[in-house]
Amino acid sequence: MAAPKLLDVLPHLVGEGLISSEQADRIRARYATDTDQGSNRMLLVFAILGSLLVGLGIILIIAHNWDDLPRVARTIIAFLPVLLGQVLVWFALERRNGNASWREGSGVLLACGLFACVALISQIYHIDGELDGYLLTCSLLILPLLYLPGSLIVTLIYLATIVWYGWLVRFDHGADHPWLMIPLIAAAVPVYLRWAKSNGVGISFWWFSLFMALGVGITSQLFYTDWEVVHVLGLVAMASAFTLVPWIHPRRVMRTWPWVLVGGATMLITFCIFSFRNVWKGVERFSDTGSDTAIILILSAIGSVAYVLSIRRRKPFEGWPYPEGWWLFLLCYGIGQFSPIAATILMNLTLLALGVFTMKHGIERDSLQRMNLGLIILSTTILMRFFDTDMSFVLRGLVFIAIGCGFLYMNVRMVRKRDRDRHEA
Repeated sequence: MAAPKLLDVLPHLVGEGLISSEQADRIRARYATDTDQGSNRMLLVFAILGSLLVGLGIILIIAHNWDDLPRVARTIIAFLPVLLGQVLVWFALERRNGNASWREGSGVLLACGLFACVALISQIYHIDGELDGYLLTCSLLILPLLYLPGSLIVTLIYLATIVWYGWLVRFDHGADHPWLMIPLIAAAVPVYLRWAKSNGVGISFWWFSLFMALGVGITSQLFYTDWEVVHVLGLVAMASAFTLVPWIHPRRVMRTWPWVLVGGATMLITFCIFSFRNVWKGVERFSDTGSDTAIILILSAIGSVAYVLSIRRRKPFEGWPYPEGWWLFLLCYGIGQFSPIAATILMNLTLLALGVFTMKHGIERDSLQRMNLGLIILSTTILMRFFDTDMSFVLRGLVFIAIGCGFLYMNVRMVRKRDRDRHEA
């Protein structure tokens, strides 16, 4: 029964003696809270959409008569959205302090105004520049909005902008390194910690964690002069460190799962690629990394130190086995220097071990998602071997049938176990 209908029939239930008036009050308070929260979320969404539509509408109206306006008028118009956004931000801080809808709406409008203003001024006065310079300028201008008014949407825009900036600097300018990304990412860390403290269990913090994980992960890989197999050591080390983030706050429930998601997915994709023998042929020695040696060592040290520090709160293979994947990959890399075949075999065994442990943890924690993830890892490892062997189509078909039966059996077994436990309770 939906909440409004339930609230409507409460007086009848009390009159018939099915529930007491105290129970009715508790039910009414419970669903009233949910309704208020839902209304606040909807108001927040429409505030953000409204701000975007207002900004776009103003731009379209002005753009229609843009060429007929003198330069001074165009300059004043370029700054009008910024001034309007600043007024709304001030109003949100002074008169609507604590209201998320006003905070997000005014922040988004001011950020869009700043992006538009920089672009218009460049066009009006014919200021030459590249896209990366424009993105850098805009990210610096919207940086204060991360703190005042503290808009989450602006923070996500900021993180996406600096990642885009770093990507352009690295790949559009050859050997240039986006060193400015480091302080730009670091500037968002205090905001992230503040959100973790105030709203660490909210869905907004989940999205914040996802963008931070992607931003930090991409940034860590943009400082190589070249990309070779040996550079994967730094990638896997950072992925391992990401999977350990939830163990920083073991006694507090927080939505930091996106760090594990990004790190675990990166590690699994990398391991699948390195499960083929051809990848290990001609693998570079660590001494051949040249100027990238220091960066690889730093990233490897981050993964190693994070794992060592986590031992105080986490037993090996507890929760999920991906942190141990860093040491297994390091072992495979060392063996690959002498025997690519042995490294390939060990990497496939590593994937199988990760799949088995993931499935085992899913069964122990009664998690269908985690159990199926383990089954997917095992199945993918087996299916990838089709490309390494000359297996007949009949045998391949039998393997597919066996894998499908395994999925059905394990899922049916877990569902039945859940039903049995529910009935026993």
